Amino acid sequence: MNRDIGCELKALKACSLFGDFTEEEIREIAEHLHLRTANFKKNENIARDGDRLYEVCIVKSGRVYLSHCDSNGNSNLIEVLGEGDSFGMVNYVGGYKLNLAAVATENVEVVFISIRDFFGQPGDLPCELQIRFLQAVSKVLANKAQYLAKKLEDSIRRSTRERLTDYLSHEYHKAGERVFSIPLNRQDLADFLFVDRSALSAELCKMRDEGLLKFEKSRFELLIEMPITEEDP
Repeated sequence: MNRDIGCELKALKACSLFGDFTEEEIREIAEHLHLRTANFKKNENIARDGDRLYEVCIVKSGRVYLSHCDSNGNSNLIEVLGEGDSFGMVNYVGGYKLNLAAVATENVEVVFISIRDFFGQPGDLPCELQIRFLQAVSKVLANKAQYLAKKLEDSIRRSTRERLTDYLSHEYHKAGERVFSIPLNRQDLADFLFVDRSALSAELCKMRDEGLLKFEKSRFELLIEMPITEEDP
């Protein structure tokens, strides 16, 4: 079966699931994927809490919030996804229902892929390539488990400043420079760090007054070296 994946190739190449494959290998793997693309408008649900996923979702363009709403109606922002990021792998592989909602925060395009065939008997795909792809799936699952473990640690053990400095350190490492913009407004950042917005604002002002950083809305400038936590490989 020949399928033109030119429109989806950029998103697949940016996704960690395909990060160790050449473009030619991605095209070969895509021949054995059930693949489709869908568009979502701002504030539209891509997936709802309690849904059962039959595909892995890869963000082709736009931004997606993964949030969980507790029994008291409080929304906790779990993760912010951009181009090349994916979600639903744990639920897809494990057969679990979602315990969060995926919402488009702007116009979003998502590539949905079904990889169920890769878990059965070897098909037409070369065995070595199939094994490498399953190894990539394992790596994605391990990275997700590590991310959630750190998220849990932040939520139960650390002060507002520690959570904030960990987040800013991560953004600093990602940007590669001390001046950067984050993809969250104040309320979203508070939700993401599981802290009260007023406490977050107060801590930011303290750090500014102590000469640690400058900020204006979502733009930050770190005034000191910030290896608060070394970025994991």
